[in-house]
Amino acid sequence: MRKAFKKFFTFLIISGIGYLGLKIYQLFKGLIELDKTLPQYLGNIIGEVPIVSIVAVINKITITVKFDQDVIKKHKDLENIVRDYVTDFYPIFKADNVKVLIEELKEEKEKPAPKEKK
Repeated sequence: MRKAFKKFFTFLIISGIGYLGLKIYQLFKGLIELDKTLPQYLGNIIGEVPIVSIVAVINKITITVKFDQDVIKKHKDLENIVRDYVTDFYPIFKADNVKVLIEELKEEKEKPAPKEKK
């Protein structure tokens, strides 16, 4: 009886570790695919390819999308478009755990070249 219990307990531990490993693999795979496809999708819908930044922390995912100011003014529902895309095509990410931030793209001023010392 003790031997059977030990085998069953070992099976449960290995199954649990395998399940967690599979979920983590699916999460990373989904994040990589989302990082590749979301800018293309938004480029097709809006007409301008944004800069997308994805940050995943344990069970929360923050997606930051940066557009020009005029694009943000023209399309007021950008957050809903991104959220719908993520929940439709990536069911591994639950809608409650996805946070979407729409930010204005700031153009960086060119820095002057450093002067060479002689």
